[in-house]
Amino acid sequence: MNRSKEKPLIKGVEHIAIASTDPQKLAQWYIDHLNLSPLLDTGSTVYIKSANSVVLEFVKSETAPPKPQIRDAGLRHIAFSVDDLNTAYAELQAAGIQFEPAPVVLPGMRLFFFRDVEGNYLHLVQREKKLL
Repeated sequence: MNRSKEKPLIKGVEHIAIASTDPQKLAQWYIDHLNLSPLLDTGSTVYIKSANSVVLEFVKSETAPPKPQIRDAGLRHIAFSVDDLNTAYAELQAAGIQFEPAPVVLPGMRLFFFRDVEGNYLHLVQREKKLL
């Protein structure tokens, strides 16, 4: 299947879904703590978006969420880009967010890991150069 680069099969990522025992509560946590904006609440599904229009969908789960570790198989985290890692860290910590003990420093970037209210891994990332 050779597809022309001029007309790609996949145009982009439309949204990322997260199953939750309480989609409204989890979506509101992202709105309150990470400044995401509400888009649509159908009663069983909630859509919110980031400032750069990445959409997260929260759907009602049928089971209790597991508490995965960062290197377990499967989708493992959502990274939120920031211009000033220290300021973002301080503001979220003041709001009660608990972070991993120290930032991770890698070539060209620094990041802090934390979890949302249901235990999903998230992190703040500040890069010297943007990926895109």
